[in-house]
Amino acid sequence: MSPSPASGGAGALPAALYARPEAFQRERRTIFQSSWLPVARAAAIKAPGDYVAQSIGGWPVFVIAERNGALAAFRNVCRHQGLPLFDTGAGRCEQIRCRYHGWTYDTAGAFIEAPPKVAPPDPADPLHRLEAVKVLASEGLIFVCLGASPTAGDGLGSLAALKLGALEFREEAVTDIDANWKLVIEAALSMAPAGARRDLLWPVTILDATAGGAIVHQVIPRAFQRTRIHHLRYGAAPAADMNSVKIAALAAQAACEQGNAPALDGKAALVDFRTRVAASHAA
Repeated sequence: MSPSPASGGAGALPAALYARPEAFQRERRTIFQSSWLPVARAAAIKAPGDYVAQSIGGWPVFVIAERNGALAAFRNVCRHQGLPLFDTGAGRCEQIRCRYHGWTYDTAGAFIEAPPKVAPPDPADPLHRLEAVKVLASEGLIFVCLGASPTAGDGLGSLAALKLGALEFREEAVTDIDANWKLVIEAALSMAPAGARRDLLWPVTILDATAGGAIVHQVIPRAFQRTRIHHLRYGAAPAADMNSVKIAALAAQAACEQGNAPALDGKAALVDFRTRVAASHAA
């Protein structure tokens, strides 16, 4: 049965979509698995063996530079027993080795070896390769798509308009918010900082364009009520201040847990976001 709507502003989603874990599980399939999701700056993966691992929407993935420098992306899951290969974060390795049972892969995802007690009977079986996902580098950022192809409307034109390549990278900061990812996005879209144009690169990348600078807010849904934001500051943009967004998101989370949808204004970007989320649940 679909959750019943609750009052809360133009186009508000039902409160249950923010407060119930089953809604998040549906979004993992209908939104995160079929979209370009940001992972890291390209500069974080420069030399062969450099990698960055993230859990995005509950999907553990990592991007690594192969021996020839090309980028490869895989699900962060060993093919032996489905255990994680890397902890979240960045590092460097010559080979990818599972810490639990020693299955080892090269940086292109091919199975190399395993201890005799746990070695597969047919090492050449292609099913032993790591499961690859699509990877894309654009404007100095790295994105992955976990599905067969991204959904329509996921163009990167608004990112290209920032011209990040012409701006000096200044810093990266992190904000953790104990609220549903949709509430974080909605709060951010309802309160663009002074002197900045704020856009959303569907579904989880917020772009702030300022005079002579830019900030990319990489929103990472970690669980249905846990969200992390990596703020990447370029050029003359002021340091990211997410305190108001954090307060608004936490207040909205508390309201949703009581059955009340968040009351936010009807800005076009917010209405469009809610429309696309609603469509993903209707599908």
